[in-house]
Amino acid sequence: MARRLIVVKEGPLGWVVFNRPQVKNAFDLEMWREVPAAVIEAARDPDIRVILLRGEGGHFGAGADIRELLDYAGDPLLAQTYAGTVNRCFSDIGKVEKPIIALVEGYALGGGAMVATACDLRVVSKKAVVGIPLPRLGLAVEPLGIKRLIETVGLAWASKFLLTADPIPMKELKASGWASVTTNEGDMGKETIALARRIMQNSPMAIKMTKRIIGQWLIPSHLRDTKILREAFSRCMLGDEFKEGARAFLEKRKPNFLG
Repeated sequence: MARRLIVVKEGPLGWVVFNRPQVKNAFDLEMWREVPAAVIEAARDPDIRVILLRGEGGHFGAGADIRELLDYAGDPLLAQTYAGTVNRCFSDIGKVEKPIIALVEGYALGGGAMVATACDLRVVSKKAVVGIPLPRLGLAVEPLGIKRLIETVGLAWASKFLLTADPIPMKELKASGWASVTTNEGDMGKETIALARRIMQNSPMAIKMTKRIIGQWLIPSHLRDTKILREAFSRCMLGDEFKEGARAFLEKRKPNFLG
C-alpha cells in the first residue's frame, strides 16, 4: 500500500505531501494522525526553516473520507475517537514554532480546507475550489477547526463560510485574508518558494519568538504562559541575531543570520 504521506527535505524547506491522489487526498483517520506527526518531525529538524504542505495529484485535500465516516456513524466510541483525532491535528499544527505554508490547488474542501486554515499562510491557485460543505452532509466542523477559522478570517467571514457551506469565491478568500497569496496554477511552486524565501531572510530566533507569542495569544488567557510573553522580546535583543541585524542595518547591507 502506498504511503499516505511523502516527506521531503530540500535544504531549509520541509515538504509534507498528502499522497492519496486516488481519492483527491481525502483524509482518513490515519492521515489525521500522520499529518501532525510529520509536521512536528519536520519542525524538530534544525536545518528546516519553513514547512510546506501540499497534495499529490493536483488537489490539496477533498475533505474527510466519507466512506470511512459512515463506518463510524453508528458507534459512539469510534465517533468520539475520530473527532478527538481531528481536533488534535489542528491543535498540534498550531503549536509548531516554524512557519507553515499550505499550497492550495484543486479541491480544498471540508477537512482539507481546515488543515490549510491551521497553517500560517496559504498560497492559493486561482482555480482552486475551497469550501466547507460539512453542514450539507449533516456534520459540524470540529471545535478547534472553527476556532482557528474565526482567528484567521474573523467571526463574520467564518460564519458565512460555515453556515452557507457554499464554495467560497476567490474574491472572498482574498478579502477575508484566508488566501495569503493568489496565483496562476502553473506558478504555485514558484510563488510558494518565493514566499518561503522572504520569511527565511529574517532572523530564525525572531520568527520563532513571533510564532511563540502568536501561539500564546491564541489560547485562553488563564492558560497563557506570561513568562513567554514577557521574555520573548528580550531573548531576541540579547541574542547574536539582533546584533547582526542591527549592524547590517547600520552598515546598509543584508544581515547574515546563521540560525
